[in-house]
Amino acid sequence: MPAPDQRVLLIGLDAADPVLVQDWITRGDLPHLAGLQRRGTTMRLETSARHLAGSPWPTFFTGQHPTGHGLYADFQWRHETMEFAAPTPDWIDPVPFWRELEDEIDIVVYDVPFVTQARRVRGVEIVGWATHDKLLPPNSYPDSLLAEVERRFGSWHVSYEAYGPAPVAELLALRDEMIENTRRSTELILWLLERDWQLALVCLSALHRGGHRLFDRSSIKGEVTAAEGAAFDDAMRQLYIAADTAVGRLVEAFPEVDVVVFSLHGMMTNIARADLLDDMLRRVLEGPTAKARKGLVRQLGEALPYSLRRAVSKRIPRVLQDRLMTAWATGGIDWHKTPAFCCRADLQGYVRLNLKGREAQGCVEPGPEAEALVARIREGLMSFREADTGEPVIDDVVPAEDVLPPGPVRDRIPDLFVMWRETSQAGLRAVQSDSLGTIRRAAPGEGNGPNGRSGNHRPEGILIAAGRGIPEGRLSNARPHTVDLAPTVLRRLDLHSRAPLVGTVIDELAGLR
Repeated sequence: MPAPDQRVLLIGLDAADPVLVQDWITRGDLPHLAGLQRRGTTMRLETSARHLAGSPWPTFFTGQHPTGHGLYADFQWRHETMEFAAPTPDWIDPVPFWRELEDEIDIVVYDVPFVTQARRVRGVEIVGWATHDKLLPPNSYPDSLLAEVERRFGSWHVSYEAYGPAPVAELLALRDEMIENTRRSTELILWLLERDWQLALVCLSALHRGGHRLFDRSSIKGEVTAAEGAAFDDAMRQLYIAADTAVGRLVEAFPEVDVVVFSLHGMMTNIARADLLDDMLRRVLEGPTAKARKGLVRQLGEALPYSLRRAVSKRIPRVLQDRLMTAWATGGIDWHKTPAFCCRADLQGYVRLNLKGREAQGCVEPGPEAEALVARIREGLMSFREADTGEPVIDDVVPAEDVLPPGPVRDRIPDLFVMWRETSQAGLRAVQSDSLGTIRRAAPGEGNGPNGRSGNHRPEGILIAAGRGIPEGRLSNARPHTVDLAPTVLRRLDLHSRAPLVGTVIDELAGLR
C-alpha cells in the first residue's frame, strides 16, 4: 500500500505531438511543460497506434496489446454476425487497470478516451464529457455526479466532427471551441481533485480534434484573407499554449505530488489514402475492369453532401447507425464469393480475410489458401502509385501476426495493415497500377482529401514525468511502450494489480521510496 502522502497525478494530453511539444518548449511557448521537463525525465513512447490508430488508449488503460483487449475503432467488424457495429459493453468491454484498485486507494478519473462506461470505483469517474472519441453519452460514477457537474459547470460536449474541407471561419471557430474545451475541463478537474485521492488520471482532448482539422491549410475550403491565414497558421500553437496553461494550473495546485504528463500518439500531416482502399482491393481480387458494388443505401447516401450524411448518421439511434454503416459498407457483397474486404479506417488501411471457421459466412480456407491470398493482396496493393508523380502509395502491407503478439481476442483485429507512404495525401487525384489500372479519388474534397483532415496520427507518443526519485533534466533515449505505463504507475504507488498487465516497469520512473 502507498504511504498516505504518496500521490500520482497522470495528465493525458490526447494526441499531443512529441515533435511539436519539443519544438514549442524550445521556443519558450510552453513554459509549464518546460518546467516539468527541467525537473524530470522526458522520453518518447512506442505505441500500438503504429498499426491501429484508434487503439492506444485501451492499450494503455488495460495494460494489454490490441489482441488482448480488442478495441481499436469507433466502428468495428463483428465476424459472428457479419456486420459493423459500435463497440458496446455487451461485446467489447476492456477493463481499465484502476477498476482493479477499487478497494485499495481513492482515485479520480476524468474523460479517459475509449472507456465504454463508468463503473464503481473507490472515488469518482467521469466518461465522455469533452472527449474527441465517444462510444457512449457522458456518464459517471456515482450516477449523481454527472448531474452535479452539469449544475456547476453546465452541459458540455465536443461537437461532432463535420467532415470535408471547411471555410476558414468555421475552422477558427473550432479553435476557439477547443480552447474553451480545455479551460472548462481544467476547472472541472480542479473541482474533482478537491476530494481525497492518491491516484488521479485526467485527460484533455482538444489537441486531438484540433490537430485533425487545424494542422495545415489543406483543411480549408474557399478563399482566405491574409489575416485569416495568419490566425489559422497559429491556431495549433494556441491550442498547445492552452494545454500548457492547464498543465501549469494542475501542477501548481498540487506541487508535492508525482506528475506524469503523457500522450499516447501524436499528430502529423495526414498521409491516409484509406478512402481509395476499397477500390484498390477490388481491382486486386477481381481485375482491372472490376466495378464498385454499391447497395441502395450507399447509392442514396452518395447523392447527399458529405457533411449532411455525417450529420444525419450522428443523430439517429446507435442501433440504426450500426445498420446504416453495415448497409453502406457491405451492401451488394456476395460473401460466398468475397475472399477479403476492408474494415473501416481513418489512417492505416485494414484488410480482413473472409476466413472459414471465423467469419459466419467465410469462404477462404485457413492455411495455404489464406497464405496465397495474403501474398496476392500484398503484391497487388503495392503495385499502385500516385498517378501524377509516379511515387509509391504504400510502404508496406503487414500481416497482423508479424507485429502483434497472440491474444484472446485476435479474431477482432484486421488481418492486414496497409501502411501508407509518409507523404501528405493532399492533392492526390488518382492512383494507378500497370496491371490494375487507374482509380480516381472521386469524393467531396477531392484534392484536399475527402474528410477534410489535414492532420492524422504520428505513431509515437511522449511522456514527461517529475517526482521523487525521478532523474531531473533528463531527455531519455529509452522508448518504452504504452503498455508499460500502468505497471509503472502501480510500482510508484507500491500496489499490485489484479489486472493481467503485460507491460514492464519503466526503471527510470519506478521511484519506489
